[in-house]
Amino acid sequence: MFNKNNKLIKKLFFHESWDIMVIKNSMHSFPHNTLDILSNSKAQLLNKKYTFQADPFIIEKEDKLFIFYEAFSFLNSRGVLKCRVLNKNLEETDDIKLQGFDDLKCHLSFPFVFYHDDKLFMIPESSERKEVLLFQSTEFPARWEKVKVLLSNVEYTDNVFFTVEGVNYLISTTLDNEMVIHTASDLFGEWKKIEPSLTLCNYHHRGAGMPYSNNNKNYILTQECQPGLYGKSIYIKELININPSAFEERLVANIDPIINKSAGIHTFNFSESYIVYDTKEWIFSILSPLKKIMFKCLVKYRKQYFA
Repeated sequence: MFNKNNKLIKKLFFHESWDIMVIKNSMHSFPHNTLDILSNSKAQLLNKKYTFQADPFIIEKEDKLFIFYEAFSFLNSRGVLKCRVLNKNLEETDDIKLQGFDDLKCHLSFPFVFYHDDKLFMIPESSERKEVLLFQSTEFPARWEKVKVLLSNVEYTDNVFFTVEGVNYLISTTLDNEMVIHTASDLFGEWKKIEPSLTLCNYHHRGAGMPYSNNNKNYILTQECQPGLYGKSIYIKELININPSAFEERLVANIDPIINKSAGIHTFNFSESYIVYDTKEWIFSILSPLKKIMFKCLVKYRKQYFA
């Protein structure tokens, strides 16, 4: 009975709070010493401004670190995309709301930023609109323009784009955390769904960061999601084989929240000199029941709006 009461109290009066951690380290050799650095380096916590500060993606440029992330509060129950700017001493100098996304009127998260043909693009998570959208940077880092609807009439989360042997891949997950793969000969071309035979190391597919290549090996990151336990840990996987007929992966490492004694971690990225990841804590609030009800109502309203 005691344990059941504890679970009920947690369900009613605790809510998730996500924060972003930054590590400055120029000796990172992914994935060989990744866990060692995460476990033994001092990480700096970004200033807390929102209930959720999550899904960090980074660009290192002109002695500055630009962290693109989801900012969420219970007041509007909708994630917006922002960019926190830090100098080389990890001092925060700006917090910029990204322009070009307000017309979408949906929850946004997972600002997957990437360079393609020397241009900067973003694929944000916009599943409420039932679209996978491509944006291009027009004025770094603040202004973005929608340039293409990659996929429509789909509810996909945390889309990850990469190229292998001249073929473009887009790996997505459904709201039931099922993996979906599309290919195209060009980023702006026609995206076609493929159904290769799968050789998987586990059934956690939801994107957890940028894909990386090192020493002619390709790696992807996925987050561990279980019923009632969102964003528990991150898996580093090597793509042994990927083509329209076969998808094979091998588990390399697991980034567990024990690295900073938190309750979860679900996005990890790095640049030449920096590592960023998000971290979860459970926060007690007497207003948690009201916040959760308000959140569910607003999400339901938006889904009806986009139906």
